[in-house]
Amino acid sequence: MRELIVATPVDAVEFNDVYRNTTGSAGYMACNNIYNRVVLNEWYDINPHADLATHWECLDGARRWRFHLNKAARWQDGVPLTAHDVAYTHSHAKKMGYTGGMFLDDVVDIVEVDNHTVDYHLSTPNSGFLVMLGNFIFAHILPAHLYEGTDWATNPHNLKPVGSGPFRLVDWTPGEAVVMEAVKDHWGPQPEFDRLILKIVPDRDECVRMVARGEAHVVPQDTLTKDRMHLLEGATHAELVTFEGPGMALLDFNHAHSFWQDERVRRAVAHAVDRAPIDALADPGVSRSWPHYLLGSTEWAFNPDAKAPEHDLAKAEELLNEAGVARDADGSRGSLRMFYMDTFHGHLPLAQIVSDSLGQLGFDVSFEGLTSVDWAAKIRDAHDFDLIIVGGSMAPDPEITRTKYSSTGKNNMAGHRNPDVDAAYEAARSATTLAERGEHYKRLQEVWARDTEWVPLFWYGMYFPRTTNHFGFSDQLGWSVPWWHWGRVRPIEK
Repeated sequence: MRELIVATPVDAVEFNDVYRNTTGSAGYMACNNIYNRVVLNEWYDINPHADLATHWECLDGARRWRFHLNKAARWQDGVPLTAHDVAYTHSHAKKMGYTGGMFLDDVVDIVEVDNHTVDYHLSTPNSGFLVMLGNFIFAHILPAHLYEGTDWATNPHNLKPVGSGPFRLVDWTPGEAVVMEAVKDHWGPQPEFDRLILKIVPDRDECVRMVARGEAHVVPQDTLTKDRMHLLEGATHAELVTFEGPGMALLDFNHAHSFWQDERVRRAVAHAVDRAPIDALADPGVSRSWPHYLLGSTEWAFNPDAKAPEHDLAKAEELLNEAGVARDADGSRGSLRMFYMDTFHGHLPLAQIVSDSLGQLGFDVSFEGLTSVDWAAKIRDAHDFDLIIVGGSMAPDPEITRTKYSSTGKNNMAGHRNPDVDAAYEAARSATTLAERGEHYKRLQEVWARDTEWVPLFWYGMYFPRTTNHFGFSDQLGWSVPWWHWGRVRPIEK
């Protein structure tokens, strides 16, 4: 029996990320191999690829998008996959406020034209809609015949998923492994492996050592650290594949609190951030300290003049005093609570750097890493924080960021309410050419920098320890499949 083994530190919670997000967990990765999306749009390619849809049309000036589904598509229980599955999944997720509706806020109706054709009707033109529909795991399609009429929170198929992808779940032993097997006679490309095993190894160093020893084939990682990559040295059948990442780590404020609604306070924090220790985290050619409000790799939309304030403690002190945030007799300006998602453990050193920087201004900053479930409850739902360090995908299209920074964004956990930001997003979505859209996004970056909406910190890198005895990983296939999809990986004949 041929097995592909993935070593990963974070166990699954469930297997339905359309319901709620468990970013970076084994469940999150498993879903990318169990389910399909309508289209695929990965980080390094702005052009969409076919998945459930074989082709599509932009209609009514980008107010309507029509998708023609693959008539061969089947659920793993043999039931045909139809337009009803697509319409139900995304309509219900949007109606209930589930994660799958996060990028569908401009969708007013999803119409089943026939069994294999579905139309998405939008409230306004959106030339970036394909990126929103295909870039994230939350857009997976669920089987309507197993979910319709049920409470998603308690549906047993969250733990026993039935997907349309190349692998089916056969066993999950919490704390040990998620085991999937290839779907025989799959309607799409047939996997080359009989089993896909996600081994849960909390020790991240050990994950890498397993690849070096040949006990695992790949370690998925999307954090910004490089500290354990030396563990591959001397491995004869393994390599470290690195790329500049598709996003950045950034510092955001709780704009819902009056304290952070004063731009002078936000700018003071930005001036306080010492970038010298952030520079020390960088890996030339892979990651870097980054003061800009968009990645330079998105050349068509990048504004090099929009930058965060430079490190200047004297200016920070001046701004805080002007804003009435003075030190007390002991030199203190009070305490602040900062959080990051501990799945992205590389945010820990950034949290320490920010805490130390704000300590220079008299703030006592505590920081804590949260699980993805606790993050959703405390940060996204309760907004119970002062500062957060978040990793945001910003490629291949800034439209992706709208859900976080527009006033009506479904993932606007920081409470942003800036009409100039909203106007820039709206103009970019209505533009018909990439050049026109780029100009509006350049204006968006000007506004972010002008108002210190958030503080860019680090353009993170991608590190993938993996075997050299296999081929078919995402980068080897022109980014036509998701990062955490291994249905095309195959042994190399030697």
